[in-house]
Amino acid sequence: MKTLRLFKAITVFITVVLTFNSCVPTDDNELNPITKFIGTWSVNDQAARLNYEVTIDYNPLNSAEVLLKNFADLGNSAVGLVVGNTIAIDDQVLSGDNSVSGSGSYINQNKLSFNYQLDNGIDTESRDAIFSK
Repeated sequence: MKTLRLFKAITVFITVVLTFNSCVPTDDNELNPITKFIGTWSVNDQAARLNYEVTIDYNPLNSAEVLLKNFADLGNSAVGLVVGNTIAIDDQVLSGDNSVSGSGSYINQNKLSFNYQLDNGIDTESRDAIFSK
């Protein structure tokens, strides 16, 4: 009889421990790698000596992608694929003859670093840009 009570008590204890252990809150950034990139960023585009803003937002058409609004100060949105701490921008036309490709890296919550190519149909420039909050 004592063995049965002890067994029941241990079973209840283990069930309670496992239940509360599975309810540990998690950080949204751990669940969705895109979250850390979202927001409006001030950009210092070193090659062109330009300062402008880019807003990074979720792509409603693809949960693994972001939209970079006003990327390269061209007014339109570039599409970037987020893989861990990197945004990959495949070659895409943003406006007129202007196409971009490159990648960006998450440095910390206030800084991203991008290296990309801007092709205006005549010349191709390699640009380094720092995004800051």
